[in-house]
Amino acid sequence: MKPKKAFTLVELLVVIAIIGILATISVIALNSARAKSRDAKRVADVKQINTALELFFNDAGRYPTDQEWSSGSLEYGSQTYLSIIPGASSPADGSCDDTTNSFSYTQDNSGESYTLTFCTGGVVGSLTAGELCATPSGIAACSIGGGTPPFVCGDQITITSLLGHTCDTDAPDYDTCTYDTIQIGAQCWLAGNMNVGTYVISSEDQDDDSNLEKYCYNNDTDNCLSYGALYQWDETMQYSTSEGAQGICPTGWHIPSDAEQNTLDQYLTDLPNSCDPARIDTGYIDGECANAGTKLAIGGSSGFNWPIAGFYKSSFQSLSAWTYIWSSSISGQSAYFRGLLAGQPTVYRVYDNWNVGVSVRCLQD
Repeated sequence: MKPKKAFTLVELLVVIAIIGILATISVIALNSARAKSRDAKRVADVKQINTALELFFNDAGRYPTDQEWSSGSLEYGSQTYLSIIPGASSPADGSCDDTTNSFSYTQDNSGESYTLTFCTGGVVGSLTAGELCATPSGIAACSIGGGTPPFVCGDQITITSLLGHTCDTDAPDYDTCTYDTIQIGAQCWLAGNMNVGTYVISSEDQDDDSNLEKYCYNNDTDNCLSYGALYQWDETMQYSTSEGAQGICPTGWHIPSDAEQNTLDQYLTDLPNSCDPARIDTGYIDGECANAGTKLAIGGSSGFNWPIAGFYKSSFQSLSAWTYIWSSSISGQSAYFRGLLAGQPTVYRVYDNWNVGVSVRCLQD
């Protein structure tokens, strides 16, 4: 009988090595899956907290104090929004550490806003890996453990360059490079009209030529400094037709949609009046959007500070009489915008052709 051939030592070592490699791959895959699961839970928990904070705000007219957060639950009066505030999943992943891997809450602007910081080890959806800050306007990357503090609505923002254009306060463009921001309800707005881009005279269309362009009323750059620049809709949107496009806004901001502009209208109008989302104003209507326009105007209580900047439609028109702000929503070959008429308390919803030059005001993502 012929004896069976046994494995050689080399063959045994190869088999053991293969088993070891497969085991290592399995462990790495398992650890990666666990890390992704922890990140997904962190983001889901933060979104749950955000919802609870908005419910708290609706009832209390403010966001919770730091002391109320520290109680471990979110309650107001007889309402309980979270019986237990979730904590961040452990252990920390990626570049996160024990300091950043926690849900840290701060009430901002006397209860008008808040900042909730946390950290993810990897990318979750559209969110980048690393340190993140949640505010009423959404979730964005920020710095938690030192360095530049996270942006809080009410802070100023400074634009150094935009769409390849270097922001310069001197000739020939006379840009505005620093902007105040203002919290109005759950929205964070720039408190000034955009004025960044290469100054071109009104006889030239603003073209899709990788050069950010703007008009100044009466072809006078002093008017850009006083009222902001005027932009055609295509240039405003940077040749996108998608609602909420970033357009000419800085990173983290966008051209507001018609619905987002209506949210602003509704927040500011005097009850029991309301601003019909579908209205198209052809003239002043007493009581519609009552006093929303007054609150939006320069010196109005909202802090929006909307100057009566006029517009461009074949010629410059209506400085100190009418002013408009583009939305990112379209109707055929026209786009919607909001308007103010000097001395009137309403806010108008109108639309016009894309080649009209009007003001731009950005909304935080």
